[in-house]
Amino acid sequence: MVISISENVNAAAEDKGLVLKRFVLSFIVSLPFFTHGIASTNLSTSDHSGHFTTPYNVPWTSFALILSSILSASLQGYFIDKWGRKFGIYLVILLQGASCIPLFLTHTEVGFIVLHVLSGISTAGLFLSIPIYIREINSNVHRGVMTSFIIFMTSAGYLVKFGLTGENILYLIAALVIVQFISLFMVVESPSYLVKVGKIEIAKSNMGKLKCLPVNDPHIEHEIKLLEEESKRAKPNGEFRFFDIVRNVLWRDEIKIGLMLSTINTLCGWIIFLDQDKTLIQLKTDVDPQNFLVPVCMFVGACVCFLSIRIVERKYLLTFAYSVMVLSMGTLAVFTQADLTVPSYTWLPVTALSILIFGYGIAWGLPTVIMVEILNLEVRSTILSVIFTYSQVLRLAHVMTFQYIEEYVGIYTLLYIFACINMFGAVYTISNVPDIKDSEDDDMPLSTDARDVDYRSKLDSNLSTPEVSGYS
Repeated sequence: MVISISENVNAAAEDKGLVLKRFVLSFIVSLPFFTHGIASTNLSTSDHSGHFTTPYNVPWTSFALILSSILSASLQGYFIDKWGRKFGIYLVILLQGASCIPLFLTHTEVGFIVLHVLSGISTAGLFLSIPIYIREINSNVHRGVMTSFIIFMTSAGYLVKFGLTGENILYLIAALVIVQFISLFMVVESPSYLVKVGKIEIAKSNMGKLKCLPVNDPHIEHEIKLLEEESKRAKPNGEFRFFDIVRNVLWRDEIKIGLMLSTINTLCGWIIFLDQDKTLIQLKTDVDPQNFLVPVCMFVGACVCFLSIRIVERKYLLTFAYSVMVLSMGTLAVFTQADLTVPSYTWLPVTALSILIFGYGIAWGLPTVIMVEILNLEVRSTILSVIFTYSQVLRLAHVMTFQYIEEYVGIYTLLYIFACINMFGAVYTISNVPDIKDSEDDDMPLSTDARDVDYRSKLDSNLSTPEVSGYS
């Protein structure tokens, strides 16, 4: 299967308006990811951490965090479709504020579990509401850069633990939540959502505010018309129903991509290599007592992703990250074999681990960026909710069974297995993920495979059928 997206031939015209305001808004609404990164230092696990309270079993807190994110994802997807993207962001900030309360009280086991439940619920909203909102308020040219704020902010939050400790971190989280609540007054509802629910005049007004242009500007009229056309393509019979997602071959292809990228990301090996002590256990020495290596290398990877996503096509950037992870993970697998002495090569496994985490810092958030860009506005939150729920179910199974698999096959064998998964991820990404940089502002208009060389003409001749409705 090969999927492509039509190129935007008038990027300069689409950039009309003030970009700085949308940049500031994207920065403001991505602050909860920074808070999420800071708060992860108080959790037994987080969305991208393999560290547990004890090395031999998965604590109830970790189980509660993942399970709560599974149970709340679909509900939060419904909320942002029903009451708007801004409401979803408000809910995330509210939950992050509520998660501070158990930390200021007397520490008990029940309080710690409540903390993880609240964090799990906020995490589900975090990865649904905010990427969707950022994607919908920005132009085709800048949406990738702005959405990748989520990668940069999370990794930056992980670094805060080296500058602050204890109560200072709690006060910082509380202060950030207050700032986010105040900043929310600057946020306007997404024009895409308003078009989706039929509030066209308000959508024009909000589009004008975002681009700092008059409501009657021809550019605003043109942008709203494109959104209306995108919405109509998803409603062949005048209304959108959930089962239209299953009947539409294009959306099925997009779901396949999302599920596959989520599977690769979940099984890429983070559960081992983010635990620095476990990965370098064969060195018989502590080369980094304060564990700077993991968050610093992850932040460097996030910076490279943020700076290069405007220039490099998303799928090439993700393929590069998986390829780097394959090579470095293969090197680490050699040095984690039992009874292997490597005193004279201490620098090699440490370097390999640094490069591995650097690659993961680039890769972990790109599937989210890719999916919010390629999905139609009518199905964006629904499909993302399904994909997120699937990824968390898989993650829960992975976390609960990992210790038994590790005992049976050993760490170095698992590293080889994870390297193979990342190799498959690189091949799959380069061959199946579409070119989406500067693409048109709707979903993929063309899907072909080896058995359908002239699929485009087939779509044009069957636009009235339910199977291909939603194409242009």
